Amino acid sequence: MLAAALEQHRAGRHDDAEQLYRRALDADPNEPTALYLYGLMAFEAGRAEQAAALFEQVVALRPSHVEAQATLANLRHWRGEHTAAIAGHRRVLALDANRADAAIGLANALRESGDIAAAVAAADAAATRFAAEGAAWLALGAARAAAGGMEAAIAAYRTAIDLDPRATAARTGLALVLLDAGQAEAAVAEAAAALDLDPTLAEAWFVRGAAAMALRRPDEAIVALEWASSIDPSRAATQLTLGNAYAEADRAEGAERCLKAALTLDPTLAAAHAGLGSVYLRAERRVAAERHSRQALALDPDMLVPHQNLASLLAGQGKLVEAKRHRDLAYAGRSLFVEPAPRARLTVLMPTTAESGNVPLDHLMPRDRFSRLRWVVEYAGEGQARALPPYDIVFNAIGDPDLAGPTDAPMRRLLEACDKPVLNPPDAVWRTRRDAMPDLLGDIDGVVVPAAVRIAAVEIQRQGLAGAIGQAGLAAPVLVRPMGSHGGKGLLRADTSAALEALETSGDQYATVFHDYRSADGYFRKYRVVFVDRRPYPYHLAISRDWLVHHESAGMAEDAARRAEEQRFVEDPHAALGEAAMTAIEAIGGRLDLDYAGVDFSILPDGRVLVFEANATMLVHPEAHDGVYAYKNGAVAAIVEAFEAMLLAAAKV
Repeated sequence: MLAAALEQHRAGRHDDAEQLYRRALDADPNEPTALYLYGLMAFEAGRAEQAAALFEQVVALRPSHVEAQATLANLRHWRGEHTAAIAGHRRVLALDANRADAAIGLANALRESGDIAAAVAAADAAATRFAAEGAAWLALGAARAAAGGMEAAIAAYRTAIDLDPRATAARTGLALVLLDAGQAEAAVAEAAAALDLDPTLAEAWFVRGAAAMALRRPDEAIVALEWASSIDPSRAATQLTLGNAYAEADRAEGAERCLKAALTLDPTLAAAHAGLGSVYLRAERRVAAERHSRQALALDPDMLVPHQNLASLLAGQGKLVEAKRHRDLAYAGRSLFVEPAPRARLTVLMPTTAESGNVPLDHLMPRDRFSRLRWVVEYAGEGQARALPPYDIVFNAIGDPDLAGPTDAPMRRLLEACDKPVLNPPDAVWRTRRDAMPDLLGDIDGVVVPAAVRIAAVEIQRQGLAGAIGQAGLAAPVLVRPMGSHGGKGLLRADTSAALEALETSGDQYATVFHDYRSADGYFRKYRVVFVDRRPYPYHLAISRDWLVHHESAGMAEDAARRAEEQRFVEDPHAALGEAAMTAIEAIGGRLDLDYAGVDFSILPDGRVLVFEANATMLVHPEAHDGVYAYKNGAVAAIVEAFEAMLLAAAKV
C-alpha cells in the first residue's frame, strides 16, 4: 500500500496518494514510513502545521530516524523557529556527523537567530569538513559578513563561485557583501553576472539598484529597482530604496509612490517617513512634511534628516526656539559629514550653517566626482578645524550673510588653520547683504539698484513699520521681506503708506523701493545669470503676469511662446539682452568678486539692468530630459562644467 502511495505521490496524483497514506495509517497509526511520507506530501501541499505534527510523531516513535529529524529541523528553520531548528540540526549531527545539510543548516539558523559568534564557528566547521559543498561556503560568507569580516566573507563567496560558476545565490551574496564593503562597482558587476544566469532574481536586481545608488547613479538605480519591485513587490526595502532613488533624481511623484508603498508594507520604517518628509518639504507641502518628520522621530529619535527638516519647517513658522532645539539634536556631537565619491577627483571641505541660506551645491558638485566634507561649523568642536580629514580645497557654502553670524568665529579658526585654497571667502559673501547692494553695485553704468534698508524688529515695535521705514528714508511703494528669506518667502508689497501700516511682520525686515518693471507687452520678466569664477552664464528667464515672478508659478509650462523666449535667452544671452546689458552684467560679476554667485534682474524699458538680488545662494538644477524645459539643460551643463573646471584649477589638479 505504501509503495502504491509513493508511486502516486511521485506522479503528482496527490489526492490518490493521500487516500492510500491514510489507509496505511488506519491500518497502523504508528507506521513511521507512512507518517514520514505523508508528512512530506503535506509540506509540499503547503500544510506546514500538519507536516510538523506528522514528523514529530515519527521522531517520537524513532528518535534515530535521521531523515525525519533532518526534515523536521528544516521545517522549523523554514518557519523561523530558530531555537527548535538549532536543536534539531544538532540532533541530526549527533546521529550522523556526515550530514552536510545539517551542518550548513545549523550555521544558518545560528546566524538568523542573532548568535553570530556561534554561527561563524559552525560555518567554519562546515566549510572545513564539507569543502566541496558550495552551500557550506555560502553559509560561511553570510556568517562572516554578519560578523563584519567583509574580506573573509568575500573570499568565502568567491570559493562558492569557483565550485559552481552558475550558482546565482553565491553571486548575489557576493554582490551584497561587496556593496556593504564599499566596492559598489564590483557589486554591480556581480549582480549583473547573477542576472545573466537568471533575470528573475529580485535580490540581484535589488543589489544592482542599491549599488547604483551608492555610485550616485539614480537613473540607473531606478531601472534596476523597478525590475526588483516587479518581481517581488512585497519587499519593503526595495520600495524604500527605489523611493530614495526617485528623490535623488528629483522625481517627486515616483518618490512619494514608492515611499508610501514601503510604509504600507512596513509601517515601522522610520527611513520611509523621513524620506517622505524631505520630498514634501521640497514640494512646499509643509503640513505633510512636518507630519512625516515627526513620525520618523517617534520611531527613531536620533535620525538626522527629520531633525533638519523640522528645524527648517519650524523656523518658517516663526517657532525659533523649537527650531533651534531640532538643530541642536541634529548636529550636536556630529557636525562633520563625510560623503565619499565613487570616482573622486577632489575632496572639498564645505563649511555650512545649520540655518538656511547655504549655497545649493548638489547639482554644481556632482556626488560621483567630488568627495565632500560637509561641516556645520557653528557646531564645531574645539580644535576641530585643525583635526579635519584631508581635503584639497575649501568651498565656503555659507551664502547668506544675514544668517552667517554664528559661523564667524569657527570660520576664522578654520581660515587660520587652513593652508588650502578657499573659494567664496566669508568677507566677500558678507558684502552681498541686501542693504549693501546699492553701494556695491549702484555706480555701475547701466545698472539700477533700488534703495534698501534693514529695519530692526525693535524699531518696528517702537515706531511701527511705516514709521521705521520712513525714518530710514524710504517711502511707498516698497517691498518688505523678513531678514534671511529667499525665493519670495514672506515678501510683501505696499503701494501706499496706509497699506504699509496694515502689514504684519515678525523679526528684522528688509525694505526695498519697488520699481515697476512691467514690459510693454504687460508681462514681468525676471532673468537669472550665475557667475562662475566671475564669468556670467545664463540660467533661466521667468515671464509672468504677476509682479512676484517665480519660474514654477509663472505658467510658462502652458505657453510655448514664453518658453521659446527663455530658450533664446539661455542659448544666446548677448542677442537676447543686448551688448550694453551684458556689459553691465559682466561688471556685476566682477564687483561681487565671488567664485560662485548669481544675479536676478530685469531689463527696464530704457535698457538698464534692474537688480533684484545678487548673492551666492542661487539655485541651479537640471530639468527632466523629456520635459518642456529640457532646452535649459545645455545652459545647466555649461555652468556645471565651468564650476568643475574652476575647482580643479584652484586646487591645481
